[in-house]
Amino acid sequence: MSQTADRYSKALFELAQEQQCLEAVQEAMSDIGKLIVNLNDFRQFLSNPLLSYEERCAVLKALFKGKIPELTFRFLLFITYKSRLNILKDIIDSFDGMYLSGTHQMRALVKTALPINGEDKALIDQHLQDKFHQQMITQWTLDPSLIGGFRIFAQGKIYDYSFKNQLNHFFQQATQPA
Repeated sequence: MSQTADRYSKALFELAQEQQCLEAVQEAMSDIGKLIVNLNDFRQFLSNPLLSYEERCAVLKALFKGKIPELTFRFLLFITYKSRLNILKDIIDSFDGMYLSGTHQMRALVKTALPINGEDKALIDQHLQDKFHQQMITQWTLDPSLIGGFRIFAQGKIYDYSFKNQLNHFFQQATQPA
C-alpha cells in the first residue's frame, strides 16, 4: 500500500470516528472493495484516465448516492476530484486495517478438510482469540486436499494442523539419511 492511500484512509477513519459512523463507513467500504474485486467493469472505470471528473462523478452518483453513508459518498467524490480514484482499493485495504486495529479485531482464514460443526468452530475461534488477544473475524473454507485437520492463516502466518502437513513432515524425516 502507498503512503498516499494510508493518508486518505486515515482521514476517512478519523472523520468516521468523529461523526460516530465508523461501522457504517466500514461496511460501505467493504462492499465497494468487493465490487472492485468482483466486477471488471468497475475496476476499469476506476483506472480509466479518459473519463472526465464530471463523468466519474455522474457514475458514482448513479451507483452510490443514497445507498452508502453520506460521508463515504462525499469521500468518493473528494478522491475523484483529487484524481485518486485509481488507488481506491489500496485506500479500502488501509482503512480496513485501521478499522480492525481500532476495534481490536483480526481476520483469520481457516481451511478445513471436512465440514466442521459450530461447536468446533467456536472452539477454534476461542483458541485464536486467546492466542492473539483480539476478537476474531473468521472465514471458513473447505480444502479436501488437506486430507484431515485444518490450516489457519492469521497475521501473515500459517498454522498448519493438517494431516497432509504431518504426512509431508513424516516423509521428509523418513527420507533423510541416518
